[in-house]
Amino acid sequence: MKNSFFIFILLIFSTHCYSQESVMLKGKILTDSIEAPIHIINITAEKGTVTEANGEFTVEVKDNDLLLFSSVQFQKKEILVTPQILSSGALEIELQEELTELDEVRLHQFSGNLGNDIEGIKTFDPRIIGFALSDKEPLSIEERKLAAITSPNDPVGVLYGIISGQKKMYEKAIENSKLSALVYKARDLMPDEFYTETLKLKENKIVDFLYYCSRKPNFKELVNKNDPLILMEFVKEMITEYNEFIQD
Repeated sequence: MKNSFFIFILLIFSTHCYSQESVMLKGKILTDSIEAPIHIINITAEKGTVTEANGEFTVEVKDNDLLLFSSVQFQKKEILVTPQILSSGALEIELQEELTELDEVRLHQFSGNLGNDIEGIKTFDPRIIGFALSDKEPLSIEERKLAAITSPNDPVGVLYGIISGQKKMYEKAIENSKLSALVYKARDLMPDEFYTETLKLKENKIVDFLYYCSRKPNFKELVNKNDPLILMEFVKEMITEYNEFIQD
């Protein structure tokens, strides 16, 4: 009886130790084409890899690790490593394409009141009349309005923009809009669990923390690398400085 109990305890202990051992998990992204490498980040272990051209990858994991699949081409996806995944020895992942906005073209008639004309400019989807689509980043509303009052072909509009103060207002709005987009891009590169569990941030402080990080001159460059591992190292260096800042 004692021997049976001892063997039972040994089996439980062995199973627990096995579940805590790291293994190399192979996997593949199921998609027709991959335009750029996909990052596979082990958030728990803070390690990562990228896919091969055919979508295959190998990543070091253990039970209960959180994996993040991140790419500019696809929507990010998180997978929790389970005993079932470990026992299968392979992981197949389907990712959703990341949709991008189409350019818009303006159609409008001037009324003679330039201020009202700028505010009332309407847009339409160019696919309606079969226009070729541009691969350029579409302009924001503020950028379009700024372009309307700074065109060298419209000296009256340029003068109006300066006198009314709208030129400076739109320039500031564009700056704020681009910063906001950069901050939320940084947040989307990493899951909330990294901010709340690794950095010990409250969820309602994540965006505030990233705005603080954006003051650093290399923030934009790091975010635009689209590499969560590089960004993780940066924000881990920033968290102590941020905590000291909010306590002052």
